Amino acid sequence: MLSPMLIIAIALTSLYLVMVLYFFIGWLRLKKVSNGSAADENKLPFVSVLIPARNEEAHIKTCIEAIFKQQYPAHLFEVIVIDDYSTDSTLSLAREVNQRNLLVLDLQQYLGKPGEYSPNKKKAIALGVKNARGSLILCTDGDCYMNETWLRSMTDYYQANSFKLVTGPVMIKPAKNPLAWFQQLDVMNMAGITGATIRNGFPTMCNGANLMYSKKVFVEVEGFKGNHEVATGDDIFLMHKIKEHYPDAIGYVKNAEACVFTKPENTFNSFIAQRVRWVSKSKRFSDWKSTTILVFAYFFNLYILVAGLAAFQAEPMSWLPVAVAGGGKLLADLLFDIPVTWFFRKMILLLLLPVIEIFHVIYVVIIGALSLSGRYRWKDRLVK
Repeated sequence: MLSPMLIIAIALTSLYLVMVLYFFIGWLRLKKVSNGSAADENKLPFVSVLIPARNEEAHIKTCIEAIFKQQYPAHLFEVIVIDDYSTDSTLSLAREVNQRNLLVLDLQQYLGKPGEYSPNKKKAIALGVKNARGSLILCTDGDCYMNETWLRSMTDYYQANSFKLVTGPVMIKPAKNPLAWFQQLDVMNMAGITGATIRNGFPTMCNGANLMYSKKVFVEVEGFKGNHEVATGDDIFLMHKIKEHYPDAIGYVKNAEACVFTKPENTFNSFIAQRVRWVSKSKRFSDWKSTTILVFAYFFNLYILVAGLAAFQAEPMSWLPVAVAGGGKLLADLLFDIPVTWFFRKMILLLLLPVIEIFHVIYVVIIGALSLSGRYRWKDRLVK
């Protein structure tokens, strides 16, 4: 007779396999795209690239310079940096960059001194949009850099389709230690799920480090109105709002040339704070599908952890539930990771997957629990 723990393991693992298969099929159905031809340059739109930044003195110049090296007509794009009360040299370093189409805005001049105590990324982006000359907005982060084909790749895909918002791949680079390897695979997985769910018509997430949308549509949906009090979610909340107005107008650029690269968190504490910040916004999701996936994933990983602890009991076959759930998760994740890591050219990470899976279970349980408080410290600012 099957034990209750084993019955639960079989049920949860079966559901997890179905969910991952849904992602797997979506990713495979998502067609890879290539850049347009040079002959189409006369049809290219003017693009405003927004960089909301706080305490990015180590990266901000590299980010700005990478954008101005783009293979895109120089007179058809601008870069707008919006400094969010940086306590380091981010603002002054951004102003040192000598480029004609660079606008650097100091958010403190618009919000006043009290604004330094609250996260302002949405307000920074809204200010950037307000001052943008472009019909298209392309957002990235101050710690990112990209290849010279990024701007053209994102714009070509947007122009070739009737989308109102598109997001592109993001990758952690470099990755030279176990913590960075874990982050690299984790972010690639999120990119894969993003592309898969968008292709399946039920977008659950996107990444603000590589996000393009129409300025007209941003104004039409009233930007971030209704969720300004949530510290994060400038990307997902906007995507959900646009989807409500235009159900079939969200796209994903499955093109390696459109990839944005960002640095890994170097310490365990900063990594935990980053992930808590990401997950904390999920409590305000209006889309039930996104919430359902997150809740199920959390409880499935929690079950694996509990089953793993129960395996140390002296009872016969006490190891079987964790073997079923853990083994099922490993096989399902491997199925999904093969095409995703192939796209990012990082299949070598699959060799580490059995070890990474163990830490992933613990990580999901810890991050999920910590995110309930909504309290964390990020870039020298306490968020409550």
